[in-house]
Amino acid sequence: MERRELLKIMAATLGGSVTLPQSVFARMGEGYQESDLTFFRPAQREQVAILAEAIIPKTDTPGAIDAGVPGWIEVIVKDCFEPTDQKIISDGLAVIMLRCVKDYGKSMDKLSAEEQVAFLTAYDKETKAEQKQLAADEKPQLTFLQQFKELTKFCYVNSEIGATQAFNFQLVPAKWIPDMPLEPGMKAYSI
Repeated sequence: MERRELLKIMAATLGGSVTLPQSVFARMGEGYQESDLTFFRPAQREQVAILAEAIIPKTDTPGAIDAGVPGWIEVIVKDCFEPTDQKIISDGLAVIMLRCVKDYGKSMDKLSAEEQVAFLTAYDKETKAEQKQLAADEKPQLTFLQQFKELTKFCYVNSEIGATQAFNFQLVPAKWIPDMPLEPGMKAYSI
């Protein structure tokens, strides 16, 4: 099996994307301290938390903030991303927050959950359309929101809270049953 195919399978299994650098997998196993959070300014750190929670809100399972996703996003962007990808994230935070104020007259944290979803959906469609126009001229690059969603999902499913409370974590599952029946309300398995 080709290395790239193996990475795609791993990424799909772990909830990440092949767009994340390989170093992310190693970094997630190390843990982090609050002193590691030196990449974002305090206002950006708040923006990361607002966006991450809008993508994975707290419901009957913990949300992104509960799982420590904002801190992990900062650590991964700082330690694992190339400068061009770091710039996409930093610049994107400012642009999306300004756009929200322009479209709704208030900051994203002041929007209802429904308004957040509507705003992010519209913004995502718009930036993907812009990306398609650019794709003809140059190598397509992920938009800010695409990268941010991938980071959020990756950090969430790889957190202890995400794996054990949002999914049914099995350290060493028994035999594999591909068509195991699921009951209503039953959690998906995480390995």
